Amino acid sequence: MTVRGINLSTSSGHGKRGVQMFRDISYYKPDIKACARRVNGFFSMASGAPQALIYTFPSVLTLRGPILNQYNFEHDMESYLDDYLEYQAQLTEIRRGIEDDWIPSVVPYMGIGEFSAFVAGEIEFGEDTSWAAPVVTEKSELAELRLDPNNKWFVRLNEATRYLVRKISPCRIPYGRGYYSPLDLAWALRGESIYMDFYEDPQFVHDLMELALRATEWFARAQASEIFAPDVVHEYSAWHCGPNRIAISEDISSLISPNHYNQYAAPYTQRLFNSFGMGEVHCHSAGPHVVPEFLKLTNVRQIQIVADPNTRRPVEILADLVDSYPELFGWSSDIAVIQVDASPEEAVQYYDLSQQTRVVFSVVTETAEEAQHAVQIFRARQKQRRNLLL
Repeated sequence: MTVRGINLSTSSGHGKRGVQMFRDISYYKPDIKACARRVNGFFSMASGAPQALIYTFPSVLTLRGPILNQYNFEHDMESYLDDYLEYQAQLTEIRRGIEDDWIPSVVPYMGIGEFSAFVAGEIEFGEDTSWAAPVVTEKSELAELRLDPNNKWFVRLNEATRYLVRKISPCRIPYGRGYYSPLDLAWALRGESIYMDFYEDPQFVHDLMELALRATEWFARAQASEIFAPDVVHEYSAWHCGPNRIAISEDISSLISPNHYNQYAAPYTQRLFNSFGMGEVHCHSAGPHVVPEFLKLTNVRQIQIVADPNTRRPVEILADLVDSYPELFGWSSDIAVIQVDASPEEAVQYYDLSQQTRVVFSVVTETAEEAQHAVQIFRARQKQRRNLLL
């Protein structure tokens, strides 16, 4: 398959070292300066800023990336990183010229195994994801865990970030980086036994959460030192992450009660956000019952609700939450922006949610043409709403 002159065949383990895969960000986003002003105004609540944003992601579900288990991460990780950069460049080329509010970026991906192996454990790679088995199968093993700067995955992941950032920074492409929350990391280290630990040994859970909190901050600080090294920083470096901002997943919260989240997770997530200054939460439509607890945290910049199969749509969840918890929403810098997955039609249908709180609609499409259409109908609704307010 060829799109705009680029061959979109699946990469297969042959890194293209030294090849310049990206062009300057302005090539992909000719309106980059106007877009940056628009988005900055939205998040800072500047006068005249838009009430809602739209991000589009064409082809992310149809264009397959490198097959992870075809690579030797032990001895030649750079081959994978080069092929992954080529894949990201292809996706960025596809969305060239789409006038949405997304700033092109590169987000690293090696499957979910990387999110805990920097503490302990081995990564097993599949075709499109990875795993790391729990390492605290016996409670006594918690005392043996150390935050070791010589841990091979801690070293490799820092090297990978350094490599990727130095490849894309000359093109002013920002780097995005997220982490497990302390709760998600505790689950990864302990496994399914943590759900019984909530009831049988609360103190053990708190000890595990303390370790997970320290590990998350330790790793995130190390990553930030690579992302924001003085010789690679550019004007968009801090667009998707920052030295004073951390983005985390709270996926495991979907499987526990709000009470357990408040008892075992919220205090540690709050301490993490306080340490960095600002935080962002990624969660799933399978766990709408915990979203109000995220909104009660402080120093939260954004909460992202992504769609799961066989669950209610994120836009529907947000509409219900706004009705049920009006005190947690509104137009204030103290209230988090809500990012929700939506179809092009849902972004228009639910646009008026932006009258009650700040919303970002995240739209995945199969093609660039569908993405451009999504932006067009969204902008028309945006203009209609703005005219009604004049």
